[in-house]
Amino acid sequence: METCCAIILDLENDLSRMKEVSENIPEQLEYAVGQCKVALDRMRKLVVSEGFPDQKSEIYFFKKIKPAVYSKLLYYRAVFEIESNRNEIDNDGLKRYFQQQMDKIKEYMDQHQVKVQYYKCGFKYLDEKYFIRENNEIPLEIRGDHHLLDEDFFTWHDHTFSMIRANEMLMDYIRKELEKLDDRDVEPAECYRSTMRWTVNKVDFAEILYAFQLSGAVNHGKITVKELAEGMGYIFNLDITKDLYTYYGEIKQRKIEKAKFLELLKKALKRRIDDDDSK
Repeated sequence: METCCAIILDLENDLSRMKEVSENIPEQLEYAVGQCKVALDRMRKLVVSEGFPDQKSEIYFFKKIKPAVYSKLLYYRAVFEIESNRNEIDNDGLKRYFQQQMDKIKEYMDQHQVKVQYYKCGFKYLDEKYFIRENNEIPLEIRGDHHLLDEDFFTWHDHTFSMIRANEMLMDYIRKELEKLDDRDVEPAECYRSTMRWTVNKVDFAEILYAFQLSGAVNHGKITVKELAEGMGYIFNLDITKDLYTYYGEIKQRKIEKAKFLELLKKALKRRIDDDDSK
């Protein structure tokens, strides 16, 4: 699955450039949907041409890998629909609108409570039924969507798992929008400005950002590298959002140790622990 992981990384990099594509939110979302489709098409071609070495690999792909991309497609489509139908009325009206969208998500999650539990608890006892392609049963929610039924790239519940993941992201999006509306009614407080400064190379900062994103250490990995750069950059008064991919290229081109700064951090911590133990 190393190639699929590369596809996911490429997608994350492409999605982090959304705001550079246009200042118009619908255009940003159209771009995101397009990039997700490209990534899914690349994955499909890989699956059709190479297949899987064993059943375990097939289950892992349709349970974990494909939903990681497909859920983003579903998410950005849903956000596009919400933003397209959103009317700039008063705060109370917008809050009611977003609450209606949240209610729709909760209704879906309630209807699929058993699958949601299976997903959240990490169960495996039905994996061979849910995530193997040779299964003639079709999930109720997509029986009318024949365009989704690609026998070479479809299992019973990779769509359901993708919907669950998309809904989780969508709920976070709606909560943030509601928080923005709440902030409109609050007097702006004096902005806090961090006194901390990043005092080593910027490429080292980029190395940390990619490690955080890929490891799932922040928001369970449901965050782009650019979002991390903006958030952590605020703390350290550092802006590398425009140069993220240049720094990533530098990291990839290293000949000896790719994760040089992470290795330096590891050695520094180990040295301190060893010094304390020797006292």
